[in-house]
Amino acid sequence: MKKIVLGLVVCCSVLLSSCGGFLANDLEETVKLNDQQMLNYINNKSLTMTKADNGMYYQMIKTNAAGKNVKIGDEVKFHYVMSLLDGTKIDSTERLKNAPASAIFGGTIGLQGLLDALNQLKEGERGFFLIPSYLAFGSQTQGKIPAKSVVAFDIEVLRYRSEEQQMQEYIDTGSNTTFISKDTTASGVKVLKMVAGTGTQLAAGQTATVKYTGYLASNIKQFDTGQIDVYLGGGNVVKGFDEGLQKLKVGDKAVLVFRSELGYGVQGRQDSNGAFVIPPYSPLIFVVEIKSTK
Repeated sequence: MKKIVLGLVVCCSVLLSSCGGFLANDLEETVKLNDQQMLNYINNKSLTMTKADNGMYYQMIKTNAAGKNVKIGDEVKFHYVMSLLDGTKIDSTERLKNAPASAIFGGTIGLQGLLDALNQLKEGERGFFLIPSYLAFGSQTQGKIPAKSVVAFDIEVLRYRSEEQQMQEYIDTGSNTTFISKDTTASGVKVLKMVAGTGTQLAAGQTATVKYTGYLASNIKQFDTGQIDVYLGGGNVVKGFDEGLQKLKVGDKAVLVFRSELGYGVQGRQDSNGAFVIPPYSPLIFVVEIKSTK
């Protein structure tokens, strides 16, 4: 998926509450204009669509009553086509290559209208949505998208995966590793031992030298690797990493798997350019080897 869909934050609702009368009046006019444009499109295409409370229109193409609804922090895999009302295609996934978009609901989707559309769809459902500009790209021109443009989305949800599902699927099928033991800390860090060492048991107050490689549980993408000295219990690394290490001995090789709240939480971690190295709500995997302690 191109960054045009996932990377923008819509702030019209903030402006409405804080701006002066001119901007408020301008937004009101845009709301009316977009609504008329959407109604004209619906009538010209002889569509039957429902108007949502937020002002967008939608039509269900495929339903799945047994499907689950999306929740904040879920990984969303979906196909989509985004276009203007005149038919100009703006962006899409590649269905023929089976390459759906992947994003974190409430984390890496910055387009309010897309969030609202996904909220209407259960897992396995498909819908067509007309999204007004104040829920899309606003009053600024964005590439081929003129200012104040309504955008149309054809969206099919393939799957919603919770953090727990991402973690468990890695443990069950994604690790390709045989574990000699499995343990879980009080906070829920899963400690999966591959090699048993014979050295000192780690504990708070010690400084451990740890070789590590970190991965995102959602796609097993590596985000960091190296060797560090960790003062255990000192709070200088994320809680899940610290807590998991304290279950190990010198010489142990293990995998630590934990929820985002024990990692980088709802903020995630960004690089110097503002791109997410670790997206919000990302459960993490660390492959670790305990080299020494003092």
